[in-house]
Amino acid sequence: MHPRSWILPASPFPASSRYSTSDAAANEIALGFLQIRSVPSGPWNDPTAPDLSDDDKQALVEQWGIHSREDWLGIIEHLTMVRRRRHAWMLHLAVRNDLATRLGRAPKPREWSDAITAEGGDERDAHPFVVGIDHIERETRRRVGEDIVTPDVFVRTLDAYALGQAVAMSTWGIALEYADVAEVRRIIHRINAEARPCFVSWADFGLSYLAGRIMHWSDGMLDDDSFAKYGVGWSDFKAAATPKRHGPWATLPWPATIELRSPHPIG
Repeated sequence: MHPRSWILPASPFPASSRYSTSDAAANEIALGFLQIRSVPSGPWNDPTAPDLSDDDKQALVEQWGIHSREDWLGIIEHLTMVRRRRHAWMLHLAVRNDLATRLGRAPKPREWSDAITAEGGDERDAHPFVVGIDHIERETRRRVGEDIVTPDVFVRTLDAYALGQAVAMSTWGIALEYADVAEVRRIIHRINAEARPCFVSWADFGLSYLAGRIMHWSDGMLDDDSFAKYGVGWSDFKAAATPKRHGPWATLPWPATIELRSPHPIG
C-alpha cells in the first residue's frame, strides 16, 4: 500500500470493472445515479442492474405494473415525456424562471410570489408552493453544501426525478429480461438527449431530483418534516458531487446537450 493512500477516502460508490466510469456511456447512465442508488440495483455504471434479487424484481413488477416489454417501454416513455408534471407547478416555476432571467439572479420568495400574483395566479395556491420550494432549497444547501448547491442554483423544474427514474428503469429492463445492453444504451442516450438541455449542471439536476421527489411523494403538501420524510438521496447527492469522495458527478462533465446517434424512437 502506498504510504499516503490511507489519506484518500475510498469512493462510496464502487463501480463495475466491466464498464467505463469516464466515457460518454458512463456520463449518460450517471443521470440515473440517485435512483439507481435508492433501490439499490448495482454499481452506478453497470447498465444490467446486477444486484436485483428475484424479490427485488418482483417488487418492481408490482410497484410499476411491468408485466411485459410493452409495459416497460411505456413507463420509460411516460417518465421521459410526461415527467410527472402538474400544470400549476409548471406555471409557478415558469414565472420564476422568467423573473430570474430579467433579474439576472434567483428571485427571492417574496419577489417570486408577487410575480405569480401579477401574472394572474392564485396567491393562496402559490404561497405554499413558493414557501415549500424555498424550504427544500435551503435544506438541500444545508445538507449537501453551499459549495455544491451554490446560491445561483435553484429549482427551475421538477423534471429530474422522473428523468432519473427513466434511466434507472431502462437498466432494470435488462434484469427483467426485456432488453439487452445495446438497446438500453440507446434508450438511455435518448433520455439524456431530452434531459440535458433542461439543466445547467449536475447540481442543478440533483436539486431538481430531490425537489421533484419530495413534491411527488408529499403530493405538494409540504411541512417541516417533508424533507426528512421524502428527501432521501441528499447524502448520495453530496458524495456524488464531491471531488474528494471521487463522486461520479464531480468527475464527469455536464454537457449542455448530447447529439442523438439515431433518429429512431424508443422501442
